[in-house]
Amino acid sequence: MQINNVNLMPQMESTNVSAVGSHVMTKEAQFKNELEAAQKRLEKAAKSGVMTEDEVTQRNRDIMAASIQMEAIFLKMLYNDMWKTVPKDELFGDDNAMDIYRDMYHEELTKQMALDGGIGLADFIYKQLTQNRG
Repeated sequence: MQINNVNLMPQMESTNVSAVGSHVMTKEAQFKNELEAAQKRLEKAAKSGVMTEDEVTQRNRDIMAASIQMEAIFLKMLYNDMWKTVPKDELFGDDNAMDIYRDMYHEELTKQMALDGGIGLADFIYKQLTQNRG
């Protein structure tokens, strides 16, 4: 994923994209579409000059939702990198199915962590994006 030409997700190492890679790319596209939609709403409101209270409330909800998603993405990247340090399990094996299951588990785990407060990154991002600039 790129925002302002900065990579947030590591690039795939191989041209053979697995189911996990495909899933990540789908989530990345969904996040990008939501971010673009929020940006269009913000630009529309900025052109009109004044935002109504409902528009401000909706904008703040969208910013918080995007902040939580960003924290979940960050936590998932952290979990995946930490998992690489764990030795392979010889008892149960280590195959593609287990990698897919582990990736889905980490995704859901980090989503829930971010929704429950996570490490505070979403709150920090939200405060930075909603502070009044005078």
